Order: sequence, then structure tokens, then C-alpha cells
Amino acid sequence: MKRRNRGATRLFAALLTVVAAMLSATAAAGEGGGQNQFPCTSTTIRAGALLPELAPDQQLLADDHVVWRDPQTGQFLLAFSAGIKNLGAGTLNVVGYRDSVAGNLPNPNTMPAYQRLFHADGSCDELQIGTMTYHEVHHHWHLDGVMTYQLLDAKLKPVKPNSKVAFCLADVAVADSTLPGFPTAPAYNGCDPNARTTYVIMGTSVGWEDIYDKMLFGQNFDVTDLMSRPQAQYFIRQTVDAAGIVFEQNDANNTTGVWVTLGIGVPYSTGGPRPGV
Repeated sequence: MKRRNRGATRLFAALLTVVAAMLSATAAAGEGGGQNQFPCTSTTIRAGALLPELAPDQQLLADDHVVWRDPQTGQFLLAFSAGIKNLGAGTLNVVGYRDSVAGNLPNPNTMPAYQRLFHADGSCDELQIGTMTYHEVHHHWHLDGVMTYQLLDAKLKPVKPNSKVAFCLADVAVADSTLPGFPTAPAYNGCDPNARTTYVIMGTSVGWEDIYDKMLFGQNFDVTDLMSRPQAQYFIRQTVDAAGIVFEQNDANNTTGVWVTLGIGVPYSTGGPRPGV
């Protein structure tokens, strides 16, 4: 398995954050601006469709989590990175489209989301899988329901939920370059920043991985109360497609996690999240 250097990966993800938030109208036109561009001819899954296979990145989670004390709020935050790998036979390709919006934008600002499943002959099947929502903090569109996070106690009972369940899907790091159909260059480089767009496309190519760095908004639990208690073991659980909206090869490998220690005397550093993708 070929993987980018972790430090370089985080730098790339951070740069992607800035670029996605500051894309010009010209760049936005490359990924949006028209209703249902290149529609599929089928609205049902036909035999032979090349399905993606999504899996969370356990090694990334194990390598990249930390306890911070936010200098602005005094809160203790358990921050962690998360990755979604596509190890399947087909790309994860998701589009959203709607009619033009006149006047004030709706709140929430959403559009239906459709997954495109490709075949060896280049044709595709298109099925509705949920909703895309424009994220005001991240400044672009997200696919809802892609990843959920939970913090569990030693008995695996929920202690902290996390509201981040939506992602802007992109090709951020190489997960497995040996897979058939692996593109050597990323095909998905960000998500449309235009809140008024009528068309959005995002995805993760075969053998690529989408990464959300621990520095980003939503990639943490507030553990202020737990850090004032005696030390105990807790489990960070990450689940890809917990809602079961994505058509994929295998749902059995969608969950991973790591154990962490929290409580009085556990080392921490100073830091906090920042807005981004």
C-alpha cells in the first residue's frame, strides 16, 4: 500500500481547506452552475455496476488525535483526524442539482443528492441517496450522513455524540495505488463554494482517501467534564455511512476506533479548531 507522508498529507488537507473556501467564481463554474450535467440514462442499479467500498482509516485515527485546551474558551477538546478510503471497484461519485433559487436562500440551503454508479462501457446509473447542504462555516456543499463520531466509555456506552455527519468528499491522499481503476491524479479536488449553484459534484476515486484534519471545525469532542474526573479509558468510534445511504460493496468494514485515556493529569497541549472544509 502506498501512502503519502502523514505530515505532507495534513499540509495538503490544510491547503485544500484554504483553497476551497476562497475559490473564485471561475473555479466554481468548473464544478457547478448547471442543472444535472451529463445525466445518467438509468435510475435503477443494473447488473455490472462498479461499486465503491468505503472504509474509515483506523491508522490515521490512531496516529492523529490529541487533547487540547482552547486558550479562548478554556475548554478541553479531544481532537482527531478522520479518513474515508474508497477500496472498491468503482468511484464514489455524488451529484446534487436543483432549480435556480430566486431571492433569499432557503435555510437550510439544501438540494437532493444522487449517487452515480458507473459501468465498464461508460454508462451510469443514478439513484437518489439523500441530501447535500451548504455549510456556512466551511463555505461549501457537504453530503449529509457520510460519517458519524461517538465517544464511548469503558463499557462502550455513549458519553459524547458529535454533530459532524457531513463531508465535502475529495481525493486528498492515496490509500491503495494497486487497485484496478486507480487514477494517478486526483479527480475530485474540492467542493463548490457557490451557495446559489444549481449543480454540485463531489466524490472519492478508487484507491484514494478523503481526510478531515483534527484542526477543522467539528473534528473534536468537548471533554472538559471528563478531564476533571479520575483517569479512565474511552473509545473514539468512527462510522462511515451509518445511515446506509451509499451504495457500496461491503458494509461490514464501516466502523473503526481507538482507545484513549482522559482525566486528571492526562497531558494536553494548547490549541483549538479553525473553520475549513
